[in-house]
Amino acid sequence: MSRSICLFAYHDPSATLAPHTRHLLSQIAGCGFELHVAVSGLDPNDTARMTALENSFASGPIPIRANLYARKNSGLDFGAWQDLLNNHCDAGASEILFANDSVFGPMTPLRPIMENMRATRSPIWGMVRSEAITAHLQSWFLVMTRDVLDHPAIRRVFQQPFNSMSKPEIVLHGELGLGLAIQAAKLDIAASWSSTRGLARLLSLNPMHTDWRTVLHSGQAPFIKTELLRDNPSGVASVHLWRSEIPDKTFFDPDWIALYLANNPPRVQHKKAGFRARLVQALASEDRLRALPALLMGH
Repeated sequence: MSRSICLFAYHDPSATLAPHTRHLLSQIAGCGFELHVAVSGLDPNDTARMTALENSFASGPIPIRANLYARKNSGLDFGAWQDLLNNHCDAGASEILFANDSVFGPMTPLRPIMENMRATRSPIWGMVRSEAITAHLQSWFLVMTRDVLDHPAIRRVFQQPFNSMSKPEIVLHGELGLGLAIQAAKLDIAASWSSTRGLARLLSLNPMHTDWRTVLHSGQAPFIKTELLRDNPSGVASVHLWRSEIPDKTFFDPDWIALYLANNPPRVQHKKAGFRARLVQALASEDRLRALPALLMGH
């Protein structure tokens, strides 16, 4: 019998389950995945906070059944997934989903997307393919078969010392390294959404930032990155329009995003890119017909 497992990287110092993350986990569980959640920043010996978090998962409008694993806050998502793999949470699974809490969504039901991608029988697929630096699948939602996960090239990626790496190092050796390992192993991959513009690779654009509305409304990846709305590191001019862009406000409540943003101020003060750089970025975006007016109006 096939078994589907989701390895989920989660971090919230409040020891509660945010409503947008509850929604995501519920949608993943509704696609047949057993949930294993690495809770970064929670001391395994802090039984009071662990009990509070377990109660938060089990209560609320949508109770979430999940196995929780407390861990120190290091290594970001790859460090969390590595710990779950070391705990053999993937044992017996024929389908493994790597996911994390860095997105708002899905803003339309996940099941049709999952069924469509399962029908392709791709051994490894992601929600979004990026051409930034090197072609790769973004790691915040990545599905692979048992054979792929057991491939030596893939295992080597997950055996790296992520807990001692900086964020740029984790991106390089984790997400991009996984993309290179997939290429080296000549594994067939697929993506629910991928860019059609060559400029995306040339300019190393992150489609979840520069093309956020195109991706969201494609019907193939109905998500928005939390980093985009919280920090906007790329200086995308249209992010303030996020509330009006949510396609179904009865399915995904925009107040969930507002609550998160109210409790999570920008983490890094990014130097604002110059107008010329943002103009080039807007022109290269698949969302350029809307990105350009937003940029010009705000200039």
